[in-house]
Amino acid sequence: MAGFQVLTVSQLHRYVKSLLEEQKNLSDLMVQGELSNVSQNSASGHLYFSLRDGGGLIRCVMFSRHAQRLRGLPQPGAMVLVRGSVTLYERDGTFQIVAYDVQTLGAGAQQAGLDQLRERLLAEGLFSPQHKLPLPRLPGTVGVITSRDGAALQDILRTFGDHNPWVRLIIYPATVQGAQAPQTILRALDQLEAEGLCDCAIIARGGGSAEDLSAFNDEALARRVYTCRVPVISAVGHEVDYTILDFVADARAATPTAAARMAAPSRQELLEQADALGESLLFLEEQLLDRRAGQLRQLDLLLDARSPGGAVKRNRQTHEYLVKLLVSNEEARIARLEERLRHATESLGRLNPASLMARGYTITSRSGRVLTRGADVRPGEVLHTLFEDGEVTSAVLSYEARKDRP
Repeated sequence: MAGFQVLTVSQLHRYVKSLLEEQKNLSDLMVQGELSNVSQNSASGHLYFSLRDGGGLIRCVMFSRHAQRLRGLPQPGAMVLVRGSVTLYERDGTFQIVAYDVQTLGAGAQQAGLDQLRERLLAEGLFSPQHKLPLPRLPGTVGVITSRDGAALQDILRTFGDHNPWVRLIIYPATVQGAQAPQTILRALDQLEAEGLCDCAIIARGGGSAEDLSAFNDEALARRVYTCRVPVISAVGHEVDYTILDFVADARAATPTAAARMAAPSRQELLEQADALGESLLFLEEQLLDRRAGQLRQLDLLLDARSPGGAVKRNRQTHEYLVKLLVSNEEARIARLEERLRHATESLGRLNPASLMARGYTITSRSGRVLTRGADVRPGEVLHTLFEDGEVTSAVLSYEARKDRP
């Protein structure tokens, strides 16, 4: 290796960076391209994005002092004009533009094509809610179309294990990024439908840039999902990411984890439903028994009404009722007579001379005739006075009329 200078990686990066920064035509230039992979660091305020065209892609960074002057955050898919300088990010050896300004020119070619595809599929009815299949209430088997090595599969497996371990999962491996991804997803979906083992399907992928998710904007995939006889759940990217697949699928989940929860009821929900069904069955059984008991009583009454024994029983009951009624009437009549007798006895008692004499009254008579007026008595006459305890004989000495009588 004599004659060659050996450099470290860091030295090489610094050397290339210095070469780039020495080029005056690269220190302040304008680059046009379609915006993608837009993100902003919430702590520093730095803005990160990429520019692309049909032949290449370059990463860009706009530091916060320049980003805060923008009227709004540029949207992915927009055609923009970026002003800045070309440099090398030493740590990663990444060729990039340090941007000072971003001007929006309109929609980029890829974004425009995607918008046109979305409008065309919408006009054809591929997004119609009336066409979407309902998800099964109690799926026995769920098919998962995703990368075997991706985080999305692990999220789905873990969620089903916690959420509903009774559901059987069949994994249909597919490439979920790159030019070949749409074809592998199509083959997996064809296999899933042909086998006829799954009650519903989940097409899943974790988060990523617009380029990473571009496979799920494929027109052939959208039309295949539309014709699939198995309900399909789209679980691509994060909650803010939308693809054509999200619109054409029968259901859309914000994340793969959410798709697992959407595909089947939870263990707790199933246990609560089982308890509710048990209570409903018990209630229905009690109602049925009550109806049967009521029908049996009606039959007993009907049988009793039509049988000779029933007639004898009813006649006996009528006879007993009449006897009781007669006895009751006689007892009431006797009670009334006894009450009249008691009142008469009390009246006679009040009129009985003995009762009067017991209260201090006397009876005076002359020759056996009871005297009621003093004027009928003459001096010298012999009178007989009857007391309660005996009789007194007396002679009249005189009579004097009461002066207070009228």
